[in-house]
Amino acid sequence: MNYFTARSIDDSARKYMNPKVKRSEIIFNELNIDWKKELVLLEGPFDLMKSGCNATCLLGSTLNERHALFRSIVANRTPVVLALDSDAVKKTQQIASLLYSYDISVKILKICAYDDVGDMPIGKFTEVLSSAKAWTANERLRSLIGTIKSGSLI
Repeated sequence: MNYFTARSIDDSARKYMNPKVKRSEIIFNELNIDWKKELVLLEGPFDLMKSGCNATCLLGSTLNERHALFRSIVANRTPVVLALDSDAVKKTQQIASLLYSYDISVKILKICAYDDVGDMPIGKFTEVLSSAKAWTANERLRSLIGTIKSGSLI
């Protein structure tokens, strides 16, 4: 075991309990990752439990060159599917752009009907995984254009 996490199920002040180790140094579920197959990246362990595939979680919503996970993806040329929470559109685009700049094949899975993968019924994730779309640099531009507010305020 290289990491653990616990989450409160009530309204207590302490929502999560994690070990005192830098998350950037951990590859969660590394023992079960096949680096030669497409790897699904999720935000947290509860999302991971619903994925049922070659997957790991970011233990958050960021990934950059300092992360052991990033370095392993690049070293193994592992194709990636990003399946982050629906509120992490900007972070998804940043991660996709970074991986793409290292010539890593990236797809993005939109989970529009759910806030996160953990909210999906068991089996639903594997059903929607095939709908992940290939990411290119043009996708980031489209995403940025989509955030532009237009029109007049009346």
